[in-house]
Amino acid sequence: MPRKCLVEKVEHRELDSYDLITVLGLLKEHDWHQVWRRYSPGGAPGRIDLRLSTDHFFLDMCVQSLPSLALSAKYLASPHMMQALIRRILCDHRHSLILQKMRNYDFPISDENQLDLSCSMGTISVDLMVIRNSTALEEIPKKYGNSRVEQEEQRPLDHYDLVSILYLAQQNLTNRIIERYVPVEVLEKGAEDELIVRFPSLAGNYLVEFFFKRIKNDQPCQIPPRGNVSTATMHQVVRRIFAGHNPELVSRELTDKGILIDHEEVQQEFTLARILNDNYIELKFKHL
Repeated sequence: MPRKCLVEKVEHRELDSYDLITVLGLLKEHDWHQVWRRYSPGGAPGRIDLRLSTDHFFLDMCVQSLPSLALSAKYLASPHMMQALIRRILCDHRHSLILQKMRNYDFPISDENQLDLSCSMGTISVDLMVIRNSTALEEIPKKYGNSRVEQEEQRPLDHYDLVSILYLAQQNLTNRIIERYVPVEVLEKGAEDELIVRFPSLAGNYLVEFFFKRIKNDQPCQIPPRGNVSTATMHQVVRRIFAGHNPELVSRELTDKGILIDHEEVQQEFTLARILNDNYIELKFKHL
């Protein structure tokens, strides 16, 4: 039986989609130490294998420590590209849309049912193989909503967009959020206080109500007394809930940051909010 890594031992669970995204995030931050400490069975540099199966895809990600700087023509991808691909697969986006987005990155595709991505960060290499069930049916594109993303990608807003907006808010790219996610007719004719983004999405056994609005610093804005968290913590909580983690792990994620929301509340409903770069962001979680 393979030895367990620190995360498996401490959290008493199997590795899942949360961990694929986490490892890639640590690599983006060049935090090699935490990658090996958390996910290498011995806690030392070596090799980590992460696998994930969905209804239509099988993913196999291998992280390896190399003896020298990784320089190869095969390293065409990036951790960010891999994260985006994994999120689209988890949200069951149309395969044709996924392929289109990959081609927009100028990523070569020789087999539409198998994508092989590789990237290197210093002396660490990552190989991600994505295999699609060739018998999976392709959803017929439909018209959803009135935002630019919904119109261009012909899908409803979901967990993928929630995470994207959190990333954009961290980078102070408010205008890009508004251009992509506010309904087009509101962009053209609406007043400033109508430029809001609001949509529901499913994450595991939860309904997440997302709300975003640009605010002015000279106007007071009320936030939940126990819910003022960073967007990074919001992201962690959403990913744990999406992966179906035990409510105690979600509660621990919050209490570690000083937000005292116990696991009983997590099992029912709770709210997280953040004022960041003149933006108000709110997530309401309700267990279904």
